[in-house]
Amino acid sequence: MKNRNEKLLKFINHNGYIVPTGKTKRDEDIREKIIKQFYNDWAGENTEKKVKNDSLKQFIHVNHLSKKETMRWGCLSANSTLTVLELSYVLKYAVKVGNDKPKNNANQREFKDIIIMECDVPKLRPYIVKAKLIVGVKREHKKIQYCLTAK
Repeated sequence: MKNRNEKLLKFINHNGYIVPTGKTKRDEDIREKIIKQFYNDWAGENTEKKVKNDSLKQFIHVNHLSKKETMRWGCLSANSTLTVLELSYVLKYAVKVGNDKPKNNANQREFKDIIIMECDVPKLRPYIVKAKLIVGVKREHKKIQYCLTAK
């Protein structure tokens, strides 16, 4: 018989990262740290910090804003955190599904356009079906990964 006070930590092990599936603030904090560590690991392996997207036929760059926004939203669910762990795949295979106007806030002010993209991530089934990638287009047409979450 289990102790009534015992809390079971549920998690998913993906690519060596242990992602908690709960909805507590502690789970979100752990997922935020995982995303931060993943971006640091990814940047170490991808020193140019960009991936050529097959659909756009252009590079999508990853910078500090990419990490900041994705940590902010990606930590809210285990599915979004898992999506982040497939960053290179999503950057390469995401397909444009629409455009949006940038919001008038400090993070989006530098963009002239926002591209909404989606990507099927077979490796993440049955947890998620699609990833949602938001790409900011700078005035000089450079594409920046703005945010990545599960759809």
